[in-house]
Amino acid sequence: MSSKKSNPLDWLSEDPFFKKQLSLKALEEQWKLDPNQIDSYVEKIIKEATSSSLNNEGESGGLHYEHVDTHNFLISKITIPSRVHPENIWVQLNRTQIKINGLGKEQSEIIQLPFPVNPEQSKATFKQGSLQLRMPKMLSGRFRDIDVRYL
Repeated sequence: MSSKKSNPLDWLSEDPFFKKQLSLKALEEQWKLDPNQIDSYVEKIIKEATSSSLNNEGESGGLHYEHVDTHNFLISKITIPSRVHPENIWVQLNRTQIKINGLGKEQSEIIQLPFPVNPEQSKATFKQGSLQLRMPKMLSGRFRDIDVRYL
């Protein structure tokens, strides 16, 4: 057995194609990265990806909300203030907005949705201080043939 540490890139130096095409020194230097640097980089990228594309957080007046975009649904989680009795609120929904009524004296809040949803098939639940709406996304629809009138 040899005491020399095996380099996983050794096979590249023996292959005539790779020997001419790749800079082996650059690959060997990349192989020596610190595992802690790699871990922190991966954690940073995952945080950025999940905070920007999956969760759109915001505030509308006094309400804190979060949108989660799935393949077929938009899920909105809205924190209702503890001063508001849950049975006093009612929700109205159109393709682009959620309107929450009953938050106080004639008070309502409107939350803009990031894209159109189908209000007729949407459902809402209230649990432990949070109102959650599950709304199917509006499909962009298929292209349809349109007859052209020639004059």
